[in-house]
Amino acid sequence: MDFKLIIKKIKQTLSKEDEKIFKTWYNESQRHRDYFKKVQRNYNRGIDTVNLEKGWYKISKRTDTQKSVLNLKYAAAVAMFISFGSLWYFNSFKDKSKIHQEYEVAKDNTIKIGTDKATLTLDDGSKIALEKGMVYNNNEASSNGEQLVYKSAKSISSNLVRQNTLTIPRGGQFYLVLADGTKVWMNSETKLKYPIDFTPNKTREVELVYGEAYFEVSPSTKHNGSGFIVHSEGQDVQVLGTQFNIKAYKDENTIFTTLVEGKVLVENLDNQYQKLIPGEQSSLSLDSKSLNVTQVDVYNQISWKDGLFSFKNTSLKEITKVLSRWYDVSIVFEDQTKETIEFNGVFRKNSNLKQILDIIQNTNEVKYRITNKTITMI
Repeated sequence: MDFKLIIKKIKQTLSKEDEKIFKTWYNESQRHRDYFKKVQRNYNRGIDTVNLEKGWYKISKRTDTQKSVLNLKYAAAVAMFISFGSLWYFNSFKDKSKIHQEYEVAKDNTIKIGTDKATLTLDDGSKIALEKGMVYNNNEASSNGEQLVYKSAKSISSNLVRQNTLTIPRGGQFYLVLADGTKVWMNSETKLKYPIDFTPNKTREVELVYGEAYFEVSPSTKHNGSGFIVHSEGQDVQVLGTQFNIKAYKDENTIFTTLVEGKVLVENLDNQYQKLIPGEQSSLSLDSKSLNVTQVDVYNQISWKDGLFSFKNTSLKEITKVLSRWYDVSIVFEDQTKETIEFNGVFRKNSNLKQILDIIQNTNEVKYRITNKTITMI
């Protein structure tokens, strides 16, 4: 059983299927029940569960000897994660229905922790800054500086549809509710174009210009069967009512679409398509136009929207891309061979960047140097 299910049980966020898995594990032995109580007690106290995770590694190894717990590229990385626990969980993290968290400024005033901020561009080209502590209202939408919510006009003709654009800078994130009730969590360095309302009985369409966004689409049954399409460079994602994540950053040549619930159809410009089921991820190469599907750990793909960085067998190069967007820094490699080292870890997004870099450095596989807003991996 995955340690994350224990945390979800404590936070009461288990799905019905996961609840069955947890109960089976819990009823297997008194050792399991005692361990769960220990985690629950420390979690409620707000203590980091690093040592608890180490204990979980020992328990899971005894009860599931056939399953590989870690599969990392470098032995030193394996030793480090077995020593300290394969994942870091921070218990002071609190769930919220939306992306907003209480982010604090890092001790180093040069590098700040990301926060809720965005720029709203109206159909006439005017721009409005949205950020914490600022209130914005017009006839179509309102914002408290942490989220932007549109109101449905209920009746709109196709020739009156106006487009708005929401742009999230590096070091930012934002939560958006479209006029049809669709919820969108937008990650750092992301741009989404959408209508202020949707024409009845017509397909609802938005464009992810670049970046990463998690969609919880309002079901077509609430909109007279109208489907929902997300356009992005090189592909279209068609849905009826589901939850999925699209990652399409400007500096990457691959678009990743991950399905959490429901069904989606991903189609490239050559009219090739793949149907996804929950737990699957499509990858579209913008160079070769090839469209492939693989099974993935969904949690690692969408944890960003819940205030966490979750890395599983992730290369240091990919980790630094995520960190550079959130902390709005430049991360370069003095030694290119370090880019392929793989790590596991879970961190709060409101952690000081230096804390995360120190943990990575403790593997003795890589060191770092900070100069203003540039981090060099050496």
